[in-house]
Amino acid sequence: MFKIGLVGAGVMGQTHHRSYRQLADVKIAAVCDIDEEKAGKIAGEWGAAVYSSLEDMLKHADIDAVDVCLPTDLHRQAVELAAAYGKHVFCEKPIALTVEDSEAMIAACRKANVTFMVGHVVRFFPEYRSAREQLLSGKLGTPGVVRTIRSGAFPLWSDWFADYSRSGGPLVDLAIHDFDYLRWCFGPVSRVFSRTLGGRLEKADHSLTVLRFESGAMAHVEASWGYPQGAPFQTSIEIAGTKGIVQYDKDKSNSIVQFGGKQPVSWDSPLAISPYALELEHFIRCVQTGETPLTSGEEALESLKIGLAALESSKTGKPVQLEVEPK
Repeated sequence: MFKIGLVGAGVMGQTHHRSYRQLADVKIAAVCDIDEEKAGKIAGEWGAAVYSSLEDMLKHADIDAVDVCLPTDLHRQAVELAAAYGKHVFCEKPIALTVEDSEAMIAACRKANVTFMVGHVVRFFPEYRSAREQLLSGKLGTPGVVRTIRSGAFPLWSDWFADYSRSGGPLVDLAIHDFDYLRWCFGPVSRVFSRTLGGRLEKADHSLTVLRFESGAMAHVEASWGYPQGAPFQTSIEIAGTKGIVQYDKDKSNSIVQFGGKQPVSWDSPLAISPYALELEHFIRCVQTGETPLTSGEEALESLKIGLAALESSKTGKPVQLEVEPK
């Protein structure tokens, strides 16, 4: 039985709690949150211990790994402490708010020889994985233009999102999903240009970013927290190449329809296991086998650099050139 210490009992902590239910031979053995009542609600379903101090949990709980679901500005402290106690670490995205903090987290886990994975869950969505497979197979030809949308109402479930010094705003907290996915598909980004528009509380809630990849492909990345409350959350992607186009829109997706053989037509949902469960399953496998996580700390840092460049560009009104590592 693989034992998890869950740190943070908010929305993402609850999401992970439900996701672990879909996995075999894993349990939440301890839950840590400054709000012990919230922690207790999750812990009660697992028979887990409750802690209000992460260090107390690390000292006393019987756990194999720590799952960090805290506000972004608290990631470094939690990850470094968990690594110091020799615990493997899964940390929600983005990895941190600065390159310095990210590098310190990576170094701490490397020094402690523990697995470190960051929750860039879009890489585990079956529709996005399928689009990438079609791209890499050559079916689309040479890619030219990509468009992604990720937008909805401002996240009111936690106050810290409104403090952009803690969350990074939509460019670092929201658009980073697509920055990470697109870098996984197309490789290094060489140029970033971003514009933002004020929305709620006159903050820069709407953003449009243009990425130029070293390969020559371009991506238009739209991310917004500026929609009215109650508006549906939207995600979509379109990849256009010289031979074809692949499109996915969350509101228009269907189950996979299977034909052929002796069996009648059947419908199979690609989300029978949630993407969050798939990424957590991947993390546990990496701990057990020593495999490098698909979304390692190093990968997450490179995606953060794109978000930080977009943030800089949005403030200066000028494009930002990124250093591309020599091949």
